[in-house]
Amino acid sequence: MRTALVLALGTAVVIGAPTAAATEVPWDEQNRAMGYLILHLSNINLVGGLNLTREQAVALRDIARQVEAASPSVPTMTGAFRADLGEVRDVYLEVRRRLLAGEEIDERLRRRVAEARKIESAVVRLSITELDAGRSGCAACHQPPQASDVRALGAQPYASTVRQAGLGAAQRKAVFLAHQEGVFGKRGVWAVALAAEKVDRILTPAQKEGLAEFSCCITPPRSLTDPMRFGQAESGEEAVEILRRVRQVPDALWSMVRDRALAQAEEIVVVIAPGADRQRKSAVRDEVARIYQRARALDDVAFELDRNQLAAELTRATRPGPEQTDRQRRYMTAFFLTVPGAVDAYDALLRRLDRETAAVP
Repeated sequence: MRTALVLALGTAVVIGAPTAAATEVPWDEQNRAMGYLILHLSNINLVGGLNLTREQAVALRDIARQVEAASPSVPTMTGAFRADLGEVRDVYLEVRRRLLAGEEIDERLRRRVAEARKIESAVVRLSITELDAGRSGCAACHQPPQASDVRALGAQPYASTVRQAGLGAAQRKAVFLAHQEGVFGKRGVWAVALAAEKVDRILTPAQKEGLAEFSCCITPPRSLTDPMRFGQAESGEEAVEILRRVRQVPDALWSMVRDRALAQAEEIVVVIAPGADRQRKSAVRDEVARIYQRARALDDVAFELDRNQLAAELTRATRPGPEQTDRQRRYMTAFFLTVPGAVDAYDALLRRLDRETAAVP
């Protein structure tokens, strides 16, 4: 009886004792996971929106398998992350689940994604360091931010000054390769380069043209008929709606509203490219101001005729794509279509195509 009582008391003490906090996933792995998730979600959106035939999907899936076999394992998505990045990770994984299941990305989730993207960009912006060739992968220019949770900093991260956008050509190439290797590893990067010609031959001219302006996106467009870039979350319809609201502001209030609208444009630049410096933000501010002024100056008929062109200019103003050689274009196309994990996207597409075929009488 005494032995049983001692054991019972001992068990009670153990159960009631505080447990040690889970060991946090190393910063480099968290940072790599965030970068990977954006590329992976972009790949899912691209594969789903490129109007691939079944034969194309099967061929691209085979190439994606080869690239994945040459690349390191995808980053861990479990374990204890920083509180801010943990929130971001969970939102992105929910988007991934819904995309692969063919479920709707509703407005509530889109708002969560927008907030998560801002949080992640703030973390990335505060983590940027001078390029260090002695460090590999993403660590070459990212170290843990001093702030343990950027959500408490408000707009402060977006006002930070960084020199990332002012790098010379050689340094930009080094940064580009470091981030590529952070996801694919050196062998994976070579595998993508070797596969680029094969991927290019699989695609149609129309698909290549659309891919020339593709950039990372987390959620798909609301309308598959939207003329904007394949997979872009910020659709042309949304840009048109922004321009409509700009036109509706009374002249007496425009000066005040314009300043806030242009400040938001600067924030968007930082969300998309956390390394954007003051010069880059100023250039975007000037270009967006010019587009807004043009939209306000048009009469109703002229605006309806020009609205899509203005919307495209507004989107390009915050997402400029560097001029690419044909070789670079082929590489980036293969890059987006073979991100490790792409096999899941092709499998989901093939299941959908098979269902559609079976439904045809």
